[in-house]
Amino acid sequence: MQKTVSHFAEQLAGIRTATISMRFIETLRVDCQRRSNSIRGLGVIKQQGDRILITPFDKGNVPSVVRALGEARLHAYALNPTTVSVSVPPISGEQRGEIARHVKNLGENAKIAIRAIRQEARKQIEVLGRGSQRRVQQATDAAVAEIERLVKEKITEVGS
Repeated sequence: MQKTVSHFAEQLAGIRTATISMRFIETLRVDCQRRSNSIRGLGVIKQQGDRILITPFDKGNVPSVVRALGEARLHAYALNPTTVSVSVPPISGEQRGEIARHVKNLGENAKIAIRAIRQEARKQIEVLGRGSQRRVQQATDAAVAEIERLVKEKITEVGS
């Protein structure tokens, strides 16, 4: 159940909030050198004011990074031959609503996964004849509460 909660938290980290964050940029994938890599694996990412600068280790990857960021609907351009600059316009109210719905949907899917794990644990307890139904339910309740907390926190962060 903890793996499900941590996977859900990782999914939320990749969702854009009202402001741009380096964590959001790090989750994007870039197709270069016939492979898909995360941006954090291709170079150094740093924040400078209201924009983020990406300096790939190999300057040949600059066009691929710009293309990937453009596909993600981010305003990215090559600042110079070795650096990519990313600036993001503010999120509209409609986009905030979409993001909030998406976060709630991800939360429901995580809860469904937790409940499936609970059902499997209950079956194992019945088959083996050992274990505690009560502890399984307590673990389920704790995981669901953590998911609800994460959803509420992310929706507040988005500002919806």
